[in-house]
Amino acid sequence: MIHSQRPKPSTGHRLALPRVVQGVLFGLTLTLIAPIPPAYANHDDPYEDVNRGWDQFGSVYRRVIEHYYAPLNHDKIMRAAIEGMLRELDNYSQYYDEEGLRQLRQDTTGKFAGLGITVGLKDQYPVVIAPIEGTPAARTGIHSGDLIVAIEGRDTFGMSLEGIVDELRGEPGTAVHITLERRGVDTNWDVQIVREVIQIKSVAVADELVPGIGYISMRQTRFSEDTSTEVEEAVGQLFAIGVTGLIVDLRGNPGGLLSQATEVADLFLPKGAPIVSVRERSGRNEQTTRSQRQPPAQRIPLVILIDGGSASAAEIVAGAIQDNDRGLVVGTTSFGKGSVQTIFDLREEEQAALKLTTALYYTPSGRSIHRKNLNTSPDPGTQITFDEVQLPAGELLTLLLRAPTADAAQAQLIARFDLTTTQAEQVLKTSLSRIVGGDASPADAASGDEAEVYHTNEGREVYGGGGITPDIIVEADVPPKSVLDLYRYRVFFDFVVEYSTNEQITEQTLEVDDELLLTFQDFIPRSAAASARQTQSLGEIKSLRALSERSAWSQEVTSQIDSLQATIERNADTITIGPEAKPYVRAGLRRELALHADGRRASLLVDLDTDPQVLRAVSLLQDQEQFQKRLHELAPKPH
Repeated sequence: MIHSQRPKPSTGHRLALPRVVQGVLFGLTLTLIAPIPPAYANHDDPYEDVNRGWDQFGSVYRRVIEHYYAPLNHDKIMRAAIEGMLRELDNYSQYYDEEGLRQLRQDTTGKFAGLGITVGLKDQYPVVIAPIEGTPAARTGIHSGDLIVAIEGRDTFGMSLEGIVDELRGEPGTAVHITLERRGVDTNWDVQIVREVIQIKSVAVADELVPGIGYISMRQTRFSEDTSTEVEEAVGQLFAIGVTGLIVDLRGNPGGLLSQATEVADLFLPKGAPIVSVRERSGRNEQTTRSQRQPPAQRIPLVILIDGGSASAAEIVAGAIQDNDRGLVVGTTSFGKGSVQTIFDLREEEQAALKLTTALYYTPSGRSIHRKNLNTSPDPGTQITFDEVQLPAGELLTLLLRAPTADAAQAQLIARFDLTTTQAEQVLKTSLSRIVGGDASPADAASGDEAEVYHTNEGREVYGGGGITPDIIVEADVPPKSVLDLYRYRVFFDFVVEYSTNEQITEQTLEVDDELLLTFQDFIPRSAAASARQTQSLGEIKSLRALSERSAWSQEVTSQIDSLQATIERNADTITIGPEAKPYVRAGLRRELALHADGRRASLLVDLDTDPQVLRAVSLLQDQEQFQKRLHELAPKPH
């Protein structure tokens, strides 16, 4: 949750700094000025402990300057000191340099200058996952699956995803030359695309799912400057076609601007209804925001979808709807980020800023849903496993919480942990609750000692201390591991790219008949998943053989290892889709076929057909007697 603030020049206390820091050693000068906070006005000098800390820091720094064996980069040292101090506070407070500010502005405005494509990596070349509708890339005729083999004449083979994104983005009005390769086309071709300001939409889909039931998807988007305007337009569009019930999907939405969270909630609440209260330290300066208008959507039956990836602004909206008994919340317990960050400009002459956690927010019932173990990173030694990849929990959590955009987080995951694009995407789709609290289910986070009981307007029980607990808990449908591996290695995507060169994708194709399923089955042995499986299996055989040699195992054991290796090599091309996996494979194929034929919006809609949380929301809204009964009965206790 972000505030933006430019503080006025202060005339408060000047901190007493140790002489070595104030002096001109190696040209370094440091002065820190801070006002007296109101909470300390009638107390002892609050800077006594601060000055003692400066003495300690100065003592260490002086010896580093005088005795360290190598030349020092003082800017780098001070940056590390600042970042170390902020890490000690929480996972959200952060120092921004010029590049960080650029990414932060992109995140909060929802705009960047570029071509309008989502890219990944395939065979060490950037591949177009999907062009964004209405952007320069879409108008140029770039398709899902096209490889970008050169940028400005420079071969892109082996480039990092972060480097590719940097090359494609730039100032609006400037041009970039790229060379494309498309499967089934004999020769590569060059295109020149003029960069434009790309608007990252907060509303990914607004449509009627079934007669009378409208759906607004903010899934895995963010609350940026234009979010409330987009949601209001989506509501108007759905009202125009006569919907009588509405689903707002906030699953996987990590939040964003506080002002936009309150304005979105304002679209659904009666005038004067409380939305959120923000309280600074020790309860000083509490501010409550209430609904300001009489919007047309204040009475339509409403369901909010959340999950473990719903955080911050998304939780404010869900909490306001739930506490005012305005609608039902369905899904799994949200992430539990109930803190507010304020942006402070640090210097007029330089591009630098501080994002600092300055308050907690409280839902209308008075509950804080802030998960206590978010204040500090997990134990640095804790490892989180994603398939066979182990990542340090503390470092991973810090990276994910501080990345300004999903693209930036993906690029950093790939660079820092040497992940594939698909592995990075899998990490980004994983609930942060798992990283913070291990493998416990999100609903468990609101139970036990932390499950403080509060009451809605009509007396229903709701719970604080660890996310928003839904009124109706519906777990997501998780595919079997064999299917997750197909996603991990982007097998569905690669298949559709190959399939579309020989076959036209039609509405009938989206149904995925048995013939198409067999064609996909034949493709799997040639896929990256099959290659990775064989490489892993043979690697384990190699380790087993080495252990056999070190342990001087018998010739009989060695023969069995040889036999096992021969079996693996002989069956390298036999990956079978079992009966339990077929429904998930059909769904994966339908999603990719829709993406290739009609873009991301079509792909998102296809995904909803078998989504258990969406289906439950639809059934609630179709049965108004059931909906009203659940809305006015006691909420289930978390489990």
